[in-house]
Amino acid sequence: MGKIQIMRNTKLIPGIITISLGLFVLLPLQAGVYKWVDENGQVHYGEQPGNAGAEKVTIRQNETTKPRAIKKDEKNEDDKPAEKTTKPEPPKMPKKEKRKLCNEAKSDLATIASRGRLREINEKGEYIYLTDSQKQQRIAAAKKKQREFCR
Repeated sequence: MGKIQIMRNTKLIPGIITISLGLFVLLPLQAGVYKWVDENGQVHYGEQPGNAGAEKVTIRQNETTKPRAIKKDEKNEDDKPAEKTTKPEPPKMPKKEKRKLCNEAKSDLATIASRGRLREINEKGEYIYLTDSQKQQRIAAAKKKQREFCR
C-alpha cells in the first residue's frame, strides 16, 4: 500500500507545480490600472482605485514592439534585381581634397563663432557688414560642408 501512495504523490506534485505557476503568471494579468482625481484636482494612476470616482484604464500595446510577421511572398532586398531608377554615385573625391575641404569648413565655423560682426570686401573694395540672416546662411553652408566632407 505504501508504493501506491508514493505513485499518487509523484503524479500529484507536477500537477500542483503546474497549477501554481499558472496562477503565479496569470494573476498579475488580472490587475488593472485605475485613474482618479483627488480633492485638489490632481490626477493619479494606480493598481488599486484611490477613491469611489476611479475609473479603470485600458492600456494599449505598442504595435512597434510586436514582432512583424514575414510573408512568404516577401523576398530579401538582396534578392531583388537592381532598379534602374537608382541615382548614380558621384565620382569619389581623393582623401586629401576631402580633408582639405573638411578643415576649411571647420575653420569657417570657428571664425564665424569667434566674431561678433562679420564683414566682407565688395567689388568696390569697401567693407560691408553681414546681416544676421546672411551670417546664419554662412553658418548653415559651413555645417553642410562639414557634414559632407568630414566623415
